[in-house]
Amino acid sequence: MKSIVCAVAVILAITLCPAVVKASGPIAVYALVDKVAFEPSSDKPERIRISGVFMVARETPDNSEVYSSPERGYLYFELPKGDEKLARREWADLKSVAGTRQVVGFGTSWGPKVRVRKSEEEAKLPAGFPMGNGVSKINPDQPRARALLDYKDR
Repeated sequence: MKSIVCAVAVILAITLCPAVVKASGPIAVYALVDKVAFEPSSDKPERIRISGVFMVARETPDNSEVYSSPERGYLYFELPKGDEKLARREWADLKSVAGTRQVVGFGTSWGPKVRVRKSEEEAKLPAGFPMGNGVSKINPDQPRARALLDYKDR
C-alpha cells in the first residue's frame, strides 16, 4: 500500500511540476574553446558565440552516444528563458577556458541539437543553449578530448 501511495505522489509531482524535473543526459558538445564573445555586451549577455573545435552529439534511432568528427567553427546560442542566471554562469565558465587548451563538455544531448557553423557564416538566428550537465573539464586522455587536441585544420 505504501509503495502505491509513493508512486502516485511521484506521478503527481512530475505532472504538476514539470519545470522542476530536468534530466541530464550524455554531453551535447565536447569543445576546445579558442574564443568567446558575448552579445550585446559582456555585462549582461543575451547571446554567445563560441569559436573553436567541436564534437557534437548526433541523433541516433537507439539514443546511443555518437559524436561528429572534430570540426572547426563556432557555436551561436541565445540565452534560455527561465534559466538566464545559470546559463550566464556556464557562459562565464566557457569564457574562462577560452585559449587554455582545456577541453570541456557541456549541455545535454537530450536538449536542443547543436550545429557547428563555418567561420565565414554570418551569425544569425542563434540556437537554444543546451543546458543540463553544466560545463565539465575533460581529462586530456579521454578519447574525444584527445581527438580535439590532435585536430589539425584540413
